[in-house]
Amino acid sequence: MPTTSRTGDLTPDQRRRQVAALLARGVVRCCQLARRAASSLPAPKLNAPDLEVSADTRLSVSRRSRR
Repeated sequence: MPTTSRTGDLTPDQRRRQVAALLARGVVRCCQLARRAASSLPAPKLNAPDLEVSADTRLSVSRRSRR
């Protein structure tokens, strides 16, 4: 995409395209940095005990009072 030093010379469509290209480059860079950071971190260690649910689980619903 050609660059210009004077944004006043751009048509509205050219300006939109340049803004979209700038934002797209930022999103791509952000995603690349996030992937690098995620791959360099060790997986979190979960120390929480497993939850057990009994087979006799019941759902109870009460009626809401009208105001």
